Amino acid sequence: MNITILGGGSWGTALAMHLAGNKHQIRMWEFFEEQAREMQEERTCKLLPIIKLSKNIFVTSKIEEALTNSELILLVVPSDKVEATIEKAKKWIKDQPVIICSKGFATNVRLLSDVVSKIVSGPVYCLYGPTHAEEVCKGIFSGIVLAGPEEKDEEKDKLKKIIESNNLRVELSDDIIGVQISAALKNILAVFVGVTDGAGLGDNTKAYVITKGLEEIKNVGLAWGAKEETFYGLAGIGDIIVTCTSVHSRNRHVGLEVGKGRKIQEVLREMSMIAEGVITLKEAVKLKDKFNLDLPLITALNDVLFKNRSVKSILRSISC
Repeated sequence: MNITILGGGSWGTALAMHLAGNKHQIRMWEFFEEQAREMQEERTCKLLPIIKLSKNIFVTSKIEEALTNSELILLVVPSDKVEATIEKAKKWIKDQPVIICSKGFATNVRLLSDVVSKIVSGPVYCLYGPTHAEEVCKGIFSGIVLAGPEEKDEEKDKLKKIIESNNLRVELSDDIIGVQISAALKNILAVFVGVTDGAGLGDNTKAYVITKGLEEIKNVGLAWGAKEETFYGLAGIGDIIVTCTSVHSRNRHVGLEVGKGRKIQEVLREMSMIAEGVITLKEAVKLKDKFNLDLPLITALNDVLFKNRSVKSILRSISC
């Protein structure tokens, strides 16, 4: 199958490697021309130096080249670039399926699936779960969730067969709202956990924050119309576990450095990869008013990152 991947970062590259291993032909669009040229000519990715790109992967900075003869599109750009990317690509998109792999919200806390569905004519799905790029590209056993409308079950089965391998199991879901809420907010929770680790608060605090964070994520999801069971599956607690505890987690890394006393702007400037949790937090704080919910952890993290409040004092003062 001819598959297009829009986004040449670490996760886009890992998905390209995985799908190329399934014998598909991959065309990957990378926004930065120099980086695209380097990836295509040198067959390397700076963000994943452990791998050499498969011969089945073609990399370009010209979006029309990436979409040539495309039968399936995976959208893997940062969440705040999703709308602009799809708008840029829409003239070359027909009615082929689009799978959103970006994690976060569009502006004004809109679901990414709602944004994309208004721009493209084909079906829209989401692919989320506890899958760090560094492990997927090495073929380490993992599981992920493909979500889409219930009436698209036959199409989801076909997509599952395209994506799945012995080392990447694909579960199906019809809760496209719940998987997106989990995917977006677990990154915020990982930043918070990183802050507590950096501040030396220990495992008891981490367990408290993760448990209360899961409850907060679930409450947002239920208010939005999600199914409760989603938050206890791979796309929920599974992704929370890996993002909050792994050495690969860039969101936890950001929090860790802030917890040690560094300024958020300084930490972000030196990173080569995107920490989606910080981007998403700026939208997530609006959820409190959108659904009239008490969101103590989201509010607290915003105060820690952008109002210079101490995480130790703020944990004692919040009510969960």
